[in-house]
Amino acid sequence: MNEGYVKVNDVNLHYVTEGEGELMLFLHGFPYFWYNWHHQMEEFSKDYRVVAVDMRGYNVSDKPEGISSYDMSILVEDVKQLIEVFGEKECILVAHDWGGAVAWTLAYTAPEYVKKLIMFDAPHPYTFRRELEENPGQREASRYMGYFQRADSHEALLENNAERLRKMMTIPGKKKGYLSEEDEEKYIEAWMQPDAMKSMLNYYRAISFYPFEEHVQKPLELPYQMFESPTLIIWGDADPAFENSNLDGLEDYIRDLTIHRMEGVSHAPHHEKPHVVNQYMRNFLEKKN
Repeated sequence: MNEGYVKVNDVNLHYVTEGEGELMLFLHGFPYFWYNWHHQMEEFSKDYRVVAVDMRGYNVSDKPEGISSYDMSILVEDVKQLIEVFGEKECILVAHDWGGAVAWTLAYTAPEYVKKLIMFDAPHPYTFRRELEENPGQREASRYMGYFQRADSHEALLENNAERLRKMMTIPGKKKGYLSEEDEEKYIEAWMQPDAMKSMLNYYRAISFYPFEEHVQKPLELPYQMFESPTLIIWGDADPAFENSNLDGLEDYIRDLTIHRMEGVSHAPHHEKPHVVNQYMRNFLEKKN
């Protein structure tokens, strides 16, 4: 794979790319980086120009100072300019977790950039707001956001060779057999990049719906209520961060919707079951509309 840097929205973002053809752009979540997509990149570089980016604040991309540098409007502008800098007006957008939150917002503010959308365990903005307001289980599952917003949380997460993050992500992955020791070392190296963890957590510090009691009653205002482009959601139904009820009622907001629920799979299906996920993706992408 080839790698490089592009200047977008006043930051230098690191990316990895392979293949030729239509642009397929991958956006990772917390606490991942571009490598989170390597199984999908290997598969889809056969047919597409795949690009996986280290989002601002992550790994070796720029890490601008200040919480306001991670406002959602800025993150969305990063993605718009990424699509343009690779010479396209639209792309197949593939996203997970925080990358998914950015991708959803792009879809409901500038849908012309998204030809097709593929989402992994990233709750829809309308249903997530609903679940935070109405579902005590979702509020409890999201309490970790309060910890992440603490001023010292980045230091605590890096203690003892990032022990808390390893317990959260890489140790379970190694026990299940889908992550190797080498994979774990790659993640630890990315987390330990200077100022990376602080910048990664600034995504949480910049959000406007926590504490929930103060914010969820405010209506969500996005320019569009309905997203028209074909959308695939692949969802691990054993995800501790998101209640499965986030999927209820999505047809009210997405015109052309396909959902695959993966039983017993946790927060990152594309990591945990890459071959199954890749087949779901290929079936979706080859579907004649």
